[in-house]
Order: sequence, then C-alpha cells, then structure tokens
Amino acid sequence: MVRKQKRRKKAKVRTAGRFGVRYGRKIRKMVASIEEQTRAAHKCPRCGKKSVKRVGTGIWRCSRCGYTFAGGTYIPQTPTGIAVQRAIRREAEGGAGTGMIGGE
Repeated sequence: MVRKQKRRKKAKVRTAGRFGVRYGRKIRKMVASIEEQTRAAHKCPRCGKKSVKRVGTGIWRCSRCGYTFAGGTYIPQTPTGIAVQRAIRREAEGGAGTGMIGGE
C-alpha cells in the first residue's frame, strides 16, 4: 500500500496558507499582512506599554492596565483617526495654523 505524504505549506504564504491556491496571490498576501498587523502588540494610549491586543472588531484592550477602547478594525489607531486627533489638538491650542484665509 502506497502512503501519501502530507505536503508542507511554504513559509512565503504565512497565515494565508490555509487558503491553498484559492483567491489569488495578491489577496492572500494582503490578508497575511493585515493579520500580522492585527495580531501584533500595539502601544497602549494610557500606560504606553506595547500590550494592546484586539478583543473584537474595533475593540482593543491593554492586558497590562486593563484599558479598553474603540479603534480601527484591524489596527487600534487608523491614519485618519490620527489626523483627526492632530486637528483637534491644534484647534484646542488656539487655532494656530488652521489654514483659514483672512485671519479669522
């Protein structure tokens, strides 16, 4: 009786290896990079330690201080959210550099 050998998945495909040859290379590559970002430890906005993990879609919790907050779906702080926070901080500091014409 001939015994089939189980094939190993290549290291190149990372977490998307579970999809096999389906869905195309580009999509599998994107899924793998998004999953790496999501599963990585992120910096906590309260205590500053790299101990924030994803609890659910858009819900993040620091395992060190227990701080739970809402963020992006795949990363705690999205580029758009960072830009909005920057604009709010700039406005709170006195409105300098808002880009308004006429000096109002």
